Amino acid sequence: MKRCAVYLYWVLVPAIGLSCYQDRTVQKVRGPYLGQNPPGDTPVLFAPGIVSTGLDELNNVFSPDGSEFYFCVRNQLGMVSIFCLRETGSILSEPELLPFASAEGDIDVTLSPDGSTLLFSSRRALPGSTEPKLDNDFWMARRSEHGWNTPVHLGAGINSESEDYYAVMAGSGTIYFSSQREGPGTNNIYRSPAVNGVYQDAEKLGPAVNTEYREFDPYIAPDESFLIFASDRPGGQGASDLYVCFQSGDGGWTDAVNMGSTLNSAGSEYCPMLSPDGLFLFFTAARRESPTRPEHPATYDDFRSIQNGPGYLFSDIYWVDAGIIERLGAGVQDAP
Repeated sequence: MKRCAVYLYWVLVPAIGLSCYQDRTVQKVRGPYLGQNPPGDTPVLFAPGIVSTGLDELNNVFSPDGSEFYFCVRNQLGMVSIFCLRETGSILSEPELLPFASAEGDIDVTLSPDGSTLLFSSRRALPGSTEPKLDNDFWMARRSEHGWNTPVHLGAGINSESEDYYAVMAGSGTIYFSSQREGPGTNNIYRSPAVNGVYQDAEKLGPAVNTEYREFDPYIAPDESFLIFASDRPGGQGASDLYVCFQSGDGGWTDAVNMGSTLNSAGSEYCPMLSPDGLFLFFTAARRESPTRPEHPATYDDFRSIQNGPGYLFSDIYWVDAGIIERLGAGVQDAP
């Protein structure tokens, strides 16, 4: 997944003394999307100070009813965990670690379109073993009346002995994902259908999607009508950009289209995810925002406020009106 550019960025950032502790109080929210004002055609930070902070946040998904918001946090020590914000009435919970969290780390959380299934990647030990894996595999948890059941490993058909990341389930139950199974540092996008509840050997998508460069973090529409993914192929705006392709009449895919300079930047864009109502596109970006410089000599509190805020050093979560997808689709259909 999106590792190379972000890891390089980490190496270039001094780690000593970095403190991203966030002072949190009870959050009151009004309205959907954690009470945030919806964006227009220009991406904006999502929930600054609540979700997007001075920490390194990435990858997110809302439950279908909007009452749960899942996202990941990682750091330079290799720690990574999945958290959930729950909205009850007008009160927003603190970020809650999932009950089945692993010390080996969990990442790339997604939900099935109906919200009944949670998918993630982890290096936790396989069933029957006590030794953590050296690479990430896919795990699935089913929702019950008591919450999430114990996750199950998705098996050898969809998983490999290399890094497997960002599993997204279509309405049909087919899972689209990215994998480095063709060699270290590679990334390609695959799909795996389920037959009688067992995920089958992965099928690599064709050249309309995959190239000799890295393609990763696929978001598949519930009806599989379009696919959004990240790639570091030449011709983009920065380290990795978001691209979209659409189902063609022959059952394949149209050639992938860069989603443009309004959405993509000189940094890295990855982890695309549509809101359950289809109105907004969420994604992760490693952008450096320009915090306001004080007119007075910088105080200790000034430094702390800027460094603990979003857009300073690491990844944050952004959102934008999803109308961009329809416009790009219309352009593909109109092309000769």
